[in-house]
Order: sequence, then structure tokens, then C-alpha cells
Amino acid sequence: MNTSEDNQSRPNRDEFAEAMIKAIVAVRPDLNPQYDPEQFRLLDEKENRQTNLSNIYEEHCQLEPPDRPTHLKMLASIFCDAGGDIAETYDEARLHLRPKIWNRSTFEELELQRQIKGNGQPCDIPLYPLGEHLYSSIVYDLPTAMRSVSMDDLERWGVRIYQAIEDACQNLEELPLSVGRIGDGFYTAVSGDNYDSARLLLTSRLRSLEINGDLIALVPQRDSLFLCGSDDVESLKIMIELTGQVLSSELRPLSPVPLCLHEDGEWHDWQPHADHPLYHQFMEMRNAFLGSLYASQKELLEQLYEKQQEDVFVASYSGIRKKDDSQVLSYCVWGEGVDSLLPETDLVMLPTETDLAAMGYWDIVRKAAGSLMQPVPGLYPKRYRVREFPSYAQLEEIGTISL
Repeated sequence: MNTSEDNQSRPNRDEFAEAMIKAIVAVRPDLNPQYDPEQFRLLDEKENRQTNLSNIYEEHCQLEPPDRPTHLKMLASIFCDAGGDIAETYDEARLHLRPKIWNRSTFEELELQRQIKGNGQPCDIPLYPLGEHLYSSIVYDLPTAMRSVSMDDLERWGVRIYQAIEDACQNLEELPLSVGRIGDGFYTAVSGDNYDSARLLLTSRLRSLEINGDLIALVPQRDSLFLCGSDDVESLKIMIELTGQVLSSELRPLSPVPLCLHEDGEWHDWQPHADHPLYHQFMEMRNAFLGSLYASQKELLEQLYEKQQEDVFVASYSGIRKKDDSQVLSYCVWGEGVDSLLPETDLVMLPTETDLAAMGYWDIVRKAAGSLMQPVPGLYPKRYRVREFPSYAQLEEIGTISL
């Protein structure tokens, strides 16, 4: 429980950044990290990298004041390690490689920030998609940190990305794996070595689990991997409950969208059929997750369009609850006479100055007025540019559903 004294001792963002820099220099006097207060990050020109401070700042402030100095020392060691030297040859580097799972939005937001700043190079970390919301990459395992492996590293080592991924997964395969089991068919990786989410890639090993149906996986954060069968309702219910517990306190979530392992050995996004007893619960988790992604994206896009002096309305991803079954649906507003970027939502509302001209499900709106909705290349989550309002005939085709 936080006391008023603890709250008063909470450092502000600038104080935390200054304390971080002092702790880093104490470990590595040769470094000279610079503080960027606008983006709340540290820039390290010597190592050519940047560190966002938002999440570690919140972690720091949640600690009791006596525990914060030790936390700062740990963060400084990780910062210094993450930019540390790695092996010059692939023979030396190979055994240190591990796979890592990322939230895709991490890289998409970095790219938007780069465009807003108008400087810097695009990310050169090789990324492999896992469904729509996750990426996997390769890291170099250091004593207190993970250092991302770049395309430059691979070229210097003279190794192809697929070989490096295979070797990284083989190294993880050889590490101890602890699996907990709840009931007859729910499994969770509990190795606690910061690579449990990456064990999602060990598909041959995961296929040996006793499940009912197709293999479903969920990775809400870096140290979590939940597994069960698609036809096992009780285990899926446990998956939802545990995911909710993780996300309620997790500052760096991955994704609450389940994945299904197909026969081709690839993971694809999964959701139960609309008549499934847990359909609404899975969709609410997904919508809440997408809502946070779209909110962050909206803020960055607005900054970008302001810089480019473009008058574009970035529509919000909002939620509305149905009266009959309490289901929460996402919706966006397609306004008349407004050049807009629409998020992909369950519903689209189309108001005029005087009334609600139409309101329909996304698929219906796309069918009736898809020619007016142009996908914006390179944006995640997806958005659609609309410069014109649907015609009267198109509005009639969309209609107005009752909630």
C-alpha cells in the first residue's frame, strides 16, 4: 500500500533520467548517454542506440523508496550490457543466440517516431511475423541483458537469417524447460529465464502436449506462455483468467490474441466461432488490446500530419456495449466531409450534420462502400483513408443496425 510519504518521494521523469545517467556512468565512465525529455528516452551515440524510459520509470516508482537505488544499479548494468561487445565470428556467437518475441507495435511506433523526428535510420533488426500482432527476432544473450542481433551483425558473421534463427531456437531447445499443468489440458511454461514466450517457436516440442483439438497458444508477456486445445473449454477459460491477471499489472504486454498452430508449422491468429461460450471474453480482450494500440498510433499520426501540414482526421477506436447480451463492440466514426483515417473496428457509424445516416458492421460497410476505403500501406494496426462520404444508395445498403 502506498503512503502519502511514498507518493511524495516519487521522482519525476527528469529526476529519474538524471539518476539513470549517473548510475550508467558509474558502471561505464566511457559512455555519455543523452536525455531526450520530449520522447522520454536516453540516446547513446557511442553504441548507436536508444532506450525508452517509460516502462522502467513506472517499474521504478512502484518500488518502495529503500529498494530504488538497487533497482537503478540493475537498470544501469542492463543498459551497459545491452550495448556491449558481441563475438566477432559466427562460430563464437552461435551459442549465445536466442529467439525473442516482440509486440509488433514496438517497431511500428519507433518508425512513426523516426518519421516525426525526420532523422535516424530505419530499424535493421530482422523480424519474422507470428500472426498479426507479434514478431520474433534474434538476440545475443549477455549476462544481464539481451542485445538485439541486426542485419549488419549477420552480414559481418556471413550467416543467413534462417540459419541464425534455427541455431537460436536450437540453443533454447537445449535449455531447461519447466511446464506447469492445470487440470487435464492447460499448460504454462514456468522456466522463468525471460525466454518462456520464445518457447512458442519450439513447435515440435509443443506438439507432444496432450490436448483436445488444435494447439492454441497465448503469450501475454515475455515470461508467459499459455497452451491448451481449441476444443477444451475449461482450459480456454483458465487461459482467459490468467491472461487477465497478467495484463492487469504488466507494463510491457505482448499480445492477448491467441495463436493456433497449423499443419504447416506456422502460428496464425485464432478466435473461437461466434457461438462459442467464450467468444465474447476473447473478443473483449482483443478489443481492449487493439484500443490501446490505436490510441498510441493516433497520437503519433497526429504529430506526423501536423509536421507535414496535412489536414487529416485520425479517427478513434472506441467501444460500445450492446443492450441484449452486454457484448462490447468496437466502433469508429466516418464523418461527412472529413478526410479521415479509420481504424478497423466491429462497427462503423456514419453521421451527417443532422442525424445518424447509417451504422453497420465492418464487413457490410466494406461491401457497400469499399471503393471509398483505401488501406494505408505500412500502418499497423490497419487504417483506411476515406476522403469521400458514401452516396445515398451506399448508405441505404449499409442501413442502421439496432444495438
